[in-house]
Amino acid sequence: MNQKVCIRCGSSKLESGSLGSFGLTFRPANTKFLTMKTNDVRVESNMCIDCGTIELVGDVRKAAPLVGDKAKPH
Repeated sequence: MNQKVCIRCGSSKLESGSLGSFGLTFRPANTKFLTMKTNDVRVESNMCIDCGTIELVGDVRKAAPLVGDKAKPH
């Protein structure tokens, strides 16, 4: 089993949750014009109980088709 660990301190004490907002979504700036899908990408979050780091992870399966060839390597 692949146990999640904190990206900062390595602790395994992670708690999933959500941020207070109008919706926990990400909207890529360089989306294709006129798609049949909304451009909201779901974001999941985890907080490390030991150091307080909050990790946000977006749904890449939803984002990839929205940005197409415009995606920039990081």
